[in-house]
Amino acid sequence: MFFKKKQITPQINFKDIGLDFHAHWLPGVDDGCKTIVESVEILTKMKNLGYSKFIASPHIMGERYTNTKEDLLLKFGEFISKHEITNLNLDLGLAAEYLLDEKFEEKLVANDFLTIGNNYILVETSMNYDFPFVRDYIYQLLKLGYRPILAHPERYRYITAEKNYIDIYESMLNWGVEFQLNLFSLAGLFGTEAEKAATKLIDLGYYSYVCSDIHLPHQIKLFDTVQKSIFLDKLIQSKQLKNNQFL
Repeated sequence: MFFKKKQITPQINFKDIGLDFHAHWLPGVDDGCKTIVESVEILTKMKNLGYSKFIASPHIMGERYTNTKEDLLLKFGEFISKHEITNLNLDLGLAAEYLLDEKFEEKLVANDFLTIGNNYILVETSMNYDFPFVRDYIYQLLKLGYRPILAHPERYRYITAEKNYIDIYESMLNWGVEFQLNLFSLAGLFGTEAEKAATKLIDLGYYSYVCSDIHLPHQIKLFDTVQKSIFLDKLIQSKQLKNNQFL
């Protein structure tokens, strides 16, 4: 009689990830936290999980979130000066998540971005539509000396709906971008297709980064789910993650 080998449930130590650079805990700037109380709840949980550095990445997109670098720097400065935040004793930073839409052309001309480190820039595309200018934007960013990181590629339905979606991802990597996984994709937050794509991309070794992309306190419970994920464990054990290069 043959017995199937029991699969061991991992217990992820988020200290192995260290830095989270895609999150929306800076309050009152986008669809993330609305109050400093919510921000404190998220940051406290992540600190207790083992994270050592936290970078907020508010949306900058078209007409919906018209944040500017100057406004965000001002609001971030006010935020980190609050006693509720200083009491947490955290290493905090600021970047932005840029939508590669029609308005991004203006930002390329200005060439004044909120980056991760000196020259890494977090970008995203539409979830549903293939913007024809995305590849050209990536080329222009590279020409300017930036290193584009594509946020949550597993969530782009216009890609995952295609039969050859893996070929499309491979082509994007060949453009010169790097991929960032959303932790909560592995918990099914964005649906089964996104979760399936995430596990496939992990198997292929396509991710260089993993971040929370957390928006609101009710999502905190999802950390407990992904902490037991065999796929997140596989990604960490692969030694391909580069989050800590920004520490």
